[in-house]
Amino acid sequence: MGKRAIYSCITLQKELENTIKKIGFEGKVTYLNVALHSNPQKMHETLQRIIDENTEAEEIVICVSGCGKATCDLKATTCPIAVPRTMDCIDVLLTGSGIKRPDGAIFITKSWMNFMKNSTIDYAKLVQERGQAEAETFLKQLYKGFTDFYIIDTGTYDLQEVEAYIMPLVKLLGGTLARLPGPYKVLEKLVSGKYDDSVIAIPNGGTLSIHEFDGLRPCTIKK
Repeated sequence: MGKRAIYSCITLQKELENTIKKIGFEGKVTYLNVALHSNPQKMHETLQRIIDENTEAEEIVICVSGCGKATCDLKATTCPIAVPRTMDCIDVLLTGSGIKRPDGAIFITKSWMNFMKNSTIDYAKLVQERGQAEAETFLKQLYKGFTDFYIIDTGTYDLQEVEAYIMPLVKLLGGTLARLPGPYKVLEKLVSGKYDDSVIAIPNGGTLSIHEFDGLRPCTIKK
């Protein structure tokens, strides 16, 4: 294939780097600003601008999926684009595992842990700012109805470090913590360019329809 460029959510950095090390990639790889992860509209605008301003790549691979409709209605204005056919980055990591994603669960990896540490809902930060009692009351309300936690084992980080971080919250909520394998096979498809149904390939001039994500677990993206 000709010149290719990858733009990826920062939460997939370790897994994408591991995939590239395994199968190789000669194009440009750019990780998107972490702030975009919690702002789907801004993520969409940023990705569209990247595509529109492209003057070099013959194909743009976007390692951001259905996340809050961030990729829906993207237009391939300068070259073909490819996007994983998944609801979000959790589903990206679970591809190839054959596991049916549990509904109503909280998932975490080291990248997600780092994201949480820098967010306004970090347990330790809240305790420091609000005190133990107020922080715990806030978190119980925030996570109301969520008790099942899963660490996704992608083989790229220390699981015990992540477990130690999330366990205080699990205990506070009276929840459970388990591990799931995360083979992230769709990243191999995207990096190699050998696409199948797990990848949405949009030709130059086309638009990524929201209906490409219909029927995906744990729910269907709706307008």
